[in-house]
Amino acid sequence: MSSGSQLLSGRTALVTGASRGLGRAMAIALAREGVNLVLTARSQVALAEVRREAESHGSQVFSMALELDQSADGIAEFADRAWRESGGIDVLFNNAGVTFYRSCLATTAQEWSRLLSINLSAVFFMCQSFGRRMLERGRGKIINVASDLGIRGEVNWSAYSASKGAVVALSKSLAWEWAPKVSVNVIARGPFFTDANRAMFDAPDIRSAVEERVPLNMIGDPERHLGPAAVLLAGPGSDFMTGAVIRIDGGICRS
Repeated sequence: MSSGSQLLSGRTALVTGASRGLGRAMAIALAREGVNLVLTARSQVALAEVRREAESHGSQVFSMALELDQSADGIAEFADRAWRESGGIDVLFNNAGVTFYRSCLATTAQEWSRLLSINLSAVFFMCQSFGRRMLERGRGKIINVASDLGIRGEVNWSAYSASKGAVVALSKSLAWEWAPKVSVNVIARGPFFTDANRAMFDAPDIRSAVEERVPLNMIGDPERHLGPAAVLLAGPGSDFMTGAVIRIDGGICRS
């Protein structure tokens, strides 16, 4: 059973990239507040444990494998099924994406195309498919997960920074385009412990170097620092917010 306040009981949220890391933390935090969930990741098997945990808090869960590196038609078909199976999505979290650390001159055309396909095009078409349905219904919230690197940039992160900066710009434009019925906000996350980078941050020298650059002198923990933000943005606490870029980065993005 849920130990949360059930503040969002009865709402339905879709979380992409929900099988681990940031997506998992947001999904479980929402389940604790009584949110029903539609969970996606590349592997249905990888979603099984998250689904079980969410259901243990009383959440009704529909899970489905989804490859975001596909056509707009493929995403539209997924949206149609997800909307039909769930009875409608109140909140969409576009969290899934890939990281890419390489200099601009070393980045190939193929790598650039794949990065933009997953980090930007998929976000655009997810917003388009679910935003259309939310507008027809007259309400909805969309939260796109970007990065501090999409705001401040960084050496050897040029392609990734470009993809995430574009997500910020897209979200701000949609906030104007779809108000007042649908709000669109951004989580610009900083360095977090995830399954993908934990081995790197477990190296004492790398961890110390990153912590020294973060004013709060820590690396983020998804459950402690991102889950509560997801609850805020999914609920009435964000009813007077749209086009906002919420930086959850320990202060590393200073402007």
